[in-house]
Amino acid sequence: MSSRVNGVNRTVLTLLGLLLLAAGGLGLAYSFGAFGQGERPLVPQELRDVASDQPWFWWAVAGVCLLIALLALRWLLAQLATDRVGRLDLTTDDRDGVTSVRGGALTEAVQSETEKLRGVVSASAHLLDRRGRRLVLDVDLAEYADIAEVRSAVEDRVVAHTRQAVDDPDLLVDVELRPSASRSGGRGLR
Repeated sequence: MSSRVNGVNRTVLTLLGLLLLAAGGLGLAYSFGAFGQGERPLVPQELRDVASDQPWFWWAVAGVCLLIALLALRWLLAQLATDRVGRLDLTTDDRDGVTSVRGGALTEAVQSETEKLRGVVSASAHLLDRRGRRLVLDVDLAEYADIAEVRSAVEDRVVAHTRQAVDDPDLLVDVELRPSASRSGGRGLR
């Protein structure tokens, strides 16, 4: 999922959660008599009669339900959309044949090469096609790691090998070096 879809999900689900929380709180307050005492129904009789008196009422309900269903379907389809690249086409001339590389094979090779560097605990790579092809590499460092040394090795070896493998010297590569929790003092409260 893209970061744009994640942001929209968080926003919509937060607003929906707040709306449902407010409705539940009002319903609970009403059930305890917060809005006056008496045996009156929640929906007044005049409003209940609208459904039987107005022929357009159920058509409007159907239209709203259809709109909600279409929005839900759009949301589900957005969940399936991804920016990840499944296969790279490296063909430069069709007369020479077709050359392609699985995106997963490339990212596994990048992860493996990165994890062999001194001071690297783990690595995660993803090949994305968001506004141009891009490799995203997240590197978790050990407590003893020399950040400058790891950065230099990643740039000079791993990124260079990746660009050479895909025959793209301008391949964009985003590298995030994440120091261990103890280095940053983030072990938690004691």
